[in-house]
Formats: sequence, structure tokens, C-alpha cells
Amino acid sequence: MPCSDVTELIQVTLDSDERLADYFFSKRTCGQGVGAGNLLINLFRGRSVDEILAMDADRFVSEHPVEDELEEFLGLKHFFAIQSVLEVLTGKEPGGKGDPCAAAEIAYEDGCMVIEGQIAVDLVTDKIKACGNCSKCGKSKKAKVVFN
Repeated sequence: MPCSDVTELIQVTLDSDERLADYFFSKRTCGQGVGAGNLLINLFRGRSVDEILAMDADRFVSEHPVEDELEEFLGLKHFFAIQSVLEVLTGKEPGGKGDPCAAAEIAYEDGCMVIEGQIAVDLVTDKIKACGNCSKCGKSKKAKVVFN
């Protein structure tokens, strides 16, 4: 039986220079990763908070090209979730109930900052659709193949 709670959790770890060291994006109910729990770590590890926040969806897609629509959707979902928690950290978003990311905890461990938040799946999905990179909304910037 599928779970009706689709809330997701994100934990982002920043090193002492406020660069991404690691993250894990998971489902709240079972703790399983959303796709791979840190799908984009090789792309974002070592990048500063400002670099990640300055990136838009078009640049993300150009730096992380994939052919598979599901992989692209998951990549965008991870990208927007990471940005959402960092927006809360920097004060660009309030991080309250009803926001894309509700702040849960900020802690310091072993010289690193660990930020945890709850991601509102429907708000992140709406953001993916609005960016025009998911073919599900019909606004994809990619060329479509049409068969007669």
C-alpha cells in the first residue's frame, strides 16, 4: 500500500568555509532516499552557498545533462530542495509552515554546519514545472520528437 505522507526531509552539511560537504534527501516516513539520497553530490560538493543559490534551472540542466525524463525530474527536485534549505539558512526565505522548506534544525558538528528541513513536495514540484525543464507541464524547452 503506498504511503500517503509525501513530505521529504533534507539534511545539508556545509564545511567550515560554507561549502557543500554533503547532503541527504529522503522521504520522511521511511527514510529512503529520493532517488539516490545524494544524487547531485558530485556536481555540488565544494561549491559555496552563494554559488548554489546563484544557479538557475537552465544552468543546472546544462551542467547536469541527462536523457531520461525521470532522472531529469529527480535532479531538478534535488537541486530545488538544496536551494530551498540554503535560502532559509541565508534568510532569503522564512522557512515556516507553508514554505517550500520548513526549517527543522541547524547544528554545528565537528566544525561543520548541519541544516535540516522539511520539503513541501507539491511546492517543489510546482517550481520544477515553472522552470520549463520538465516535459510533464508542456512547457519544456527541449525539442519534441513528433511521429506522423
